[in-house]
Amino acid sequence: MGILLNLKTALKSLWNNRLRSFLTLLGIVIGVYAVVTLLAAAQGVQNQIGGFVEDFGPRTIIIMPGESDSSGTPNFAAQAAPSTLVVDDISYLRQHANLIEDTIDYAVFIGGLAAHGDKKLTGMPVGITPGAEELFSIKIIAGRNFTQNDLTKKSRVLVLSEAAAEKLAVKVGETMNIGRDQFKVIGLFEVEQSLSISSAQGEMFLIPAPVANEINRSPQVNRIVVHSKTVEDVDKAIAQVEKVLTAKHGTTDFTVMKPSDILKTVDQIINVLKYMVIGITSISLLVGGIGIMNIMLVTVAERTREIGIRKAVGATESAIMLQFLIESVVLTVIGALIGIGLASVTSYLAAKFSPLEPLITTQTILIAVAMGVIAGVIFGLFPAIRAARKNPVAALKYE
Repeated sequence: MGILLNLKTALKSLWNNRLRSFLTLLGIVIGVYAVVTLLAAAQGVQNQIGGFVEDFGPRTIIIMPGESDSSGTPNFAAQAAPSTLVVDDISYLRQHANLIEDTIDYAVFIGGLAAHGDKKLTGMPVGITPGAEELFSIKIIAGRNFTQNDLTKKSRVLVLSEAAAEKLAVKVGETMNIGRDQFKVIGLFEVEQSLSISSAQGEMFLIPAPVANEINRSPQVNRIVVHSKTVEDVDKAIAQVEKVLTAKHGTTDFTVMKPSDILKTVDQIINVLKYMVIGITSISLLVGGIGIMNIMLVTVAERTREIGIRKAVGATESAIMLQFLIESVVLTVIGALIGIGLASVTSYLAAKFSPLEPLITTQTILIAVAMGVIAGVIFGLFPAIRAARKNPVAALKYE
């Protein structure tokens, strides 16, 4: 019996027992659906962050508190602790690092509940200098942004996201509070889609950095953004910044990175998550595979007489085994395709109604189909071997 005829026979058998086949498929469908959906979400986040990083430009260098580990990965736990960077570091860099431009920007994270009238919002208040806005990939859509004059005078002005403005029902020109401090709204911005992955990022409030230092009653800063004078000197500039700040601090309690380094770190984290997703969802495939084995054993028992007749007319053990193995693989591949289809619908809806943009790649589809085929072979092998080894005489007498 050829491959095409085996396929036709397998599909006919599955159709004749379609309810049983459908129930058997559910484990495979759920497993593949989970794999594809989670991998698509991870790939979407990876691409969004990649797009955000590309916006920085090749000369941008970012300084963060907390020493990186031996692999260069930032110490993210240090972000929750008091910052090791201070405003004075900026003037020190200007004096001692000649491979970077004089224009240095920084950002200060602050706390405080935003309020306007009877409306309140827990957002993301950040103090920045005008050039530090690239850290947040924003675009002014109404009013204006900060000027150097706002920073010099420590003006109590505020620029907030369009989403935050809608929730607080505040307009340009009106006043609102962050904690106990009152600010005048001078502009609205939108967060680029590449960054708007969480609601907190889409509900930011930006104020002049010196004002943020006053509110915190501290000279600490959370991010410093510098630019090398040339693209070719980026790595040399990073080394120089590290040397200068280490000399000032007496220790390397900070991390200096270029955006591509951040992307590499994110890629490493997401790739680990991808492997974890495949490992965890394989449990669903295992359960589904056991269901496949069970139903194939039942199928073999039901078709014992058919097996006897085929052997009596000359069918070999390998032909019998191949027939049932193909039937098992067809069952799991159909389940995999249904799972991929459902995951595609979920990804489309997520992209349309949420900030996340899941991406189903060819690699993801191949992984899902391969998992289905492997499950079909592994869990269909025992029933197929059992069918192939049946005694033709005993099989013909089976009722």
